[in-house]
Amino acid sequence: MSIEAVEIDEPKDGEVLLKIAYAGVCHSDLSVARGRANIGVPIILGHEASAIVERVGPGVRRVKPGDPVVLSWYPSCGHCFYCHENLPVQCETNAPAANNGSLWDGTSRLHSPARGVISHFATQSSFAEYAVMPEQGCMAIADDIPLQIAAIVGCAVTTGFGAVVNDANIRPGQSVAIWGIGGVGISAILGAASVDAERIIAIDPNPRKEAVAQRFGATHFINPMETDDVAEVIRGLTKGRGVDAALDCIGSASVFTQAFHSTRPAGTVVSVGQAAKDVDFVIPEARSFPVQQKRIIGSYYGGGVPERDFQRLFDLYRCGKLNLDDIVGNIVPLEQINEAFRELETGIDTRTLIGFEH
Repeated sequence: MSIEAVEIDEPKDGEVLLKIAYAGVCHSDLSVARGRANIGVPIILGHEASAIVERVGPGVRRVKPGDPVVLSWYPSCGHCFYCHENLPVQCETNAPAANNGSLWDGTSRLHSPARGVISHFATQSSFAEYAVMPEQGCMAIADDIPLQIAAIVGCAVTTGFGAVVNDANIRPGQSVAIWGIGGVGISAILGAASVDAERIIAIDPNPRKEAVAQRFGATHFINPMETDDVAEVIRGLTKGRGVDAALDCIGSASVFTQAFHSTRPAGTVVSVGQAAKDVDFVIPEARSFPVQQKRIIGSYYGGGVPERDFQRLFDLYRCGKLNLDDIVGNIVPLEQINEAFRELETGIDTRTLIGFEH
């Protein structure tokens, strides 16, 4: 990626101009940068952020200039079929814009003489000093929520926490296995701990992640490089049955198979990580699938209502029941974005943030 000066238009009806405070460096951005997603360039990435409202367009009612806000990378219109079905992350108004790299009117606010029209990412594009997005993607936050905490709640925390609490519906005393101990996997561990899961099993090939997983609440750690059968180890930890829910936070066909075999009958396999576009998941031993009554569910943005879940996470953070401070790692300037991506690929233990505050 290159750092360049670009032009940004004023917000139109229902839109907000934002001065970005912090933006998280996420694997979803990395996937686009590495060509693993069907998104056109030139594009400004960034989808996990906090900001200060700079200006608002006509008709904006949710926020006002000067408000600190957390940004949602999937704003929802509130009136389409899926919004009425309480599935805002399937919003039919936002989906075409997200797929086309535009805002809701089908056009971009980003351009430059050298590049021409520049695409938005997730209707946000927060790897920049300023962004324009629909007001529905902005939620004002109280002054006691640090902006760096708000940024990670905007994606990683909500995605991992919600996958456990909303989609897997883990209850006190149950067990969960989580593959991939990055920002989302750590947040899934926190979610499982917050609902008093009895066994929280973290799986990652990086031996450094054992201490990380335990710090955030994992009760057991498995390095898949040190065993021939991860599922057998997990069944051994769960009275031979398997876990109540298994979460693939990587998006890997082999991990999906491990997760499926590690889940008890009538348990839930949750697919959280974004697989590469040419990867297929296969149901092992499909003949026994109806008998075992297992559920397979895709989890997108935590499977809930982002604005509602943001508030819940902030409340848990205030009460000291959710250790989000330790998820935040290095805060670096935008000029170090490529170095931050390379570090992300090595499997760092915390979330790197791009900092724009002065």
